[in-house]
Amino acid sequence: LVAKDFTVGSALQGLVSAAAIVGAMCGAALLGPLGDRIGRSRIFRLDLWMFVVFSVLCTLAWDAWSLAAFRFALGLAVGLDYPIAAGYLAEILPSKNRGRWLVGAFSLQAAGILLGAVVGVVVLNVRPEVDSWRIMLGFGVLPALLIIWLRRAVPESPRWLAQNGHEEEACEIGRALAGVPVTVTGADRERQEGPPEGLRAFLQPHLFSRRWRRRTIFTAVPWFLMDIATYGVGIFTPTLLASFALAGANSTFIADDIASTKGTAVLDVFLVIGFWLAIVLVDRVGRVPLQLTGFGVMALALCILAGSAQLPGGPQAHLSMVVVGFALFNTFMNLGPNSTTFTL
Repeated sequence: LVAKDFTVGSALQGLVSAAAIVGAMCGAALLGPLGDRIGRSRIFRLDLWMFVVFSVLCTLAWDAWSLAAFRFALGLAVGLDYPIAAGYLAEILPSKNRGRWLVGAFSLQAAGILLGAVVGVVVLNVRPEVDSWRIMLGFGVLPALLIIWLRRAVPESPRWLAQNGHEEEACEIGRALAGVPVTVTGADRERQEGPPEGLRAFLQPHLFSRRWRRRTIFTAVPWFLMDIATYGVGIFTPTLLASFALAGANSTFIADDIASTKGTAVLDVFLVIGFWLAIVLVDRVGRVPLQLTGFGVMALALCILAGSAQLPGGPQAHLSMVVVGFALFNTFMNLGPNSTTFTL
């Protein structure tokens, strides 16, 4: 829809689609360390208001370049929230069931993706116009405002408070969370010695020092490979579906968008299924076995999708292969690397 509305080529269309991801990378690397300086709860409010403001600006974009700029800024907010949310949960959750709770929290990503696809189907059926993408992007403001309201009472991380000299408040919040009296230990007071964060992490070789090299490679490389597949396929799933199987030879582009968005919504259900399986299995099977299995089945699924295009008649004649390929990919992506990279 954006490409038709602004009459842009495939390169600029790809830039608009990827702008938020690039922004998230920059937000996590450059702004994420703010959480260690000013606290988690302040960041939780700041990043969501950024999300609201730039979501509204996206709906008012006057060309593809302005839309890409606003989506990049929106991505900064996402990248700011991403590491802070993970760190906050890891600091307050008990270690016994931490993996399950972390995956459970991250599973809301799949619910949001599914909701976005459903919103797209509804909007296009009610208002099948070329500029309906503005309504779809603007819809993201509503859940953001809801989360702002829900987060208003989120307490500060007790560990962050203890590390910054607020021991009495840390004990009070810890007691409220645990239901039993807690005390601050020496380990709670001291900041963990580790490699520098943000821009300094890129400018200094600490991450690849002898102490940190294996951990860096073990966590960063799988996450990098997973994100290539996750966002490369996930962002362009409607486009892939339209080119693979769901676009009609004589239909309008609006009809093609409606069909591909419906197909995306159906396939996004498997994202939820994958996370549900991960919640059940992550503490029983372990992170690494799930990650390896997930990568293996994702590779098989991509081979199935590629193979459907090589058979006589093309993917349109082998819709079942396309559905199976996407279903396996989405399920095992979230069962495997998408959940385990987050918890490792």
